Amino acid sequence: MRSVDRSTPQGKTTMKTSRGVLIALLSSSALLAACGGGGGGGGSGTIDPGAEPDAVMETILIKVGDRDASLLDGDPPAPTSTGNDPVLQAATRQVGVPSGGSASLSLNFETGSALSAIFAKVVGSDRYAEVLLGSETQSRSGTKALETVVLDIDIPSNIGAGEFCVAISGRDAENLVSNVDTVCFDVDNAVIDALQGTWDFACDAADDGSESFEGSWTFDGTDVTVTESVWLNGSCLGSPEDSYSEQLTVAVGEQVQAADGEPASEIDIRNLTEGGFFYSLVRVEGDTFQLARSPVGSGETTETRATSFELNRTFTRAPESVSSAAACFNPVLWQEGTEVVQTVRYEGRNDGEFGGTPGELEFVEEYTETVITDGEVTFDGRTAIRLRSPSTVDGGQGEPVDELTFFQVDFTRPSFALLGDEIRDPSTGELLETETLNPAALLAPFDLAEGESVTQTIVIEESDIEDNESGTVRATTTYIGRETIQIDGRSIETCRFDTNLVYIVEEEEDEPLVTHYSVESGLEVLFYELDPDNGVRTDQVEVLSATINGVTVDD
Repeated sequence: MRSVDRSTPQGKTTMKTSRGVLIALLSSSALLAACGGGGGGGGSGTIDPGAEPDAVMETILIKVGDRDASLLDGDPPAPTSTGNDPVLQAATRQVGVPSGGSASLSLNFETGSALSAIFAKVVGSDRYAEVLLGSETQSRSGTKALETVVLDIDIPSNIGAGEFCVAISGRDAENLVSNVDTVCFDVDNAVIDALQGTWDFACDAADDGSESFEGSWTFDGTDVTVTESVWLNGSCLGSPEDSYSEQLTVAVGEQVQAADGEPASEIDIRNLTEGGFFYSLVRVEGDTFQLARSPVGSGETTETRATSFELNRTFTRAPESVSSAAACFNPVLWQEGTEVVQTVRYEGRNDGEFGGTPGELEFVEEYTETVITDGEVTFDGRTAIRLRSPSTVDGGQGEPVDELTFFQVDFTRPSFALLGDEIRDPSTGELLETETLNPAALLAPFDLAEGESVTQTIVIEESDIEDNESGTVRATTTYIGRETIQIDGRSIETCRFDTNLVYIVEEEEDEPLVTHYSVESGLEVLFYELDPDNGVRTDQVEVLSATINGVTVDD
């Protein structure tokens, strides 16, 4: 089932880690069916929010309540000048939002009649969005009243990091159009990124001491789950009167100066469970964040944000579970310029496919490899982080090549996923072979709880100087949990992931792939395949020693 030569150690030298083995498995001759000429599999592409306003306008999803926007050509209606036009003021003019997240923006209108439509246009775009509110014509005898509308904007995950701005206006039931207010969206905002995960707050008493609260907030993008208990005393003593959960959404705005003279960020919090939309301040510092006390559970709405708010509610990051896989993610490995040098032992074992005893040792090879993180690039139309293994010996041919491997890395989740690889001539840079995976294969979803799995259907395109081939595989990755393994007498605590592959056309299951990542360094320290019939190990790769940026790894 393999497209590489198994007969000699050199036949496996391009498969130095599970990345190489997985690519070979995904592009094996049993999987791929020749498809003649044509290009590789095109990826969805990443939109640059600062440079592609039309693409952003067509990609973001805008609505008010349950009313979706319609996308129209040209510009929205121009503001009128009658003296009784609606006056718009957005609650904030800078909103932080993660790619793949959403933002709820509070729009305050002073208007003489009910609003009938909201207009939103990405600055620089040739189109705009219109949300019809269906309000009845209702004159207010020239007396303006405050009307607040919450505009929801979803940011799909193919919009990359950066900033885009949206010009917003409204029309009332008498066809009078407001002024234009512009709000800018900072995609992959640093404050939002820092807030991800679960935060606990200790006993927090009401101002009058009649009640006290304790619980946690869990951030998933801009969605927040609040788990809280309430006591009818001021010190969380005895059994709680009630325990409950609430759903919030947040929008992080501009940096301002808080009452203590230090910087903080505006944060708009919308309570989806009880209603209410209120404005506060937040400050994130390491494993704590501070929030100005606000009526999260009351259903009330605050109409102004006072920079004199005191940041008097403190949250601390929840301790990591002893079985969590997050400890095995090392962000340093994905930073541009990082160099990992490791001594690796590869054991080639019989898989029983061509006779012999499954698991029988056929050869052992030890070698040193260097992997350099080149930083962010574009691969197959998608943003990626590239790892480079220079001057690798090509399988069985004895000719050195440069192997480039491409990943999507989510530092917040955290996780990394394989996009594909390229084999190039080191002297000329000529592309000799490329493989692309769409979607990227989620090799290490470090956010999974013990026993949880994720399943993907992946299309693989392989192209070299002679042919193009393609195929489809179903991959299921499961976080097994923490395991302590032994390598050359060393005990190493690891996070174990098992991956099972099923080839769609043949409905044929391949050997399960087992990968261990070190809790200390985040390196992949052990990888092997298991014979599905008898459970014996076949091919195995283990790291004997390693350095990260010249510092010896001591797992």
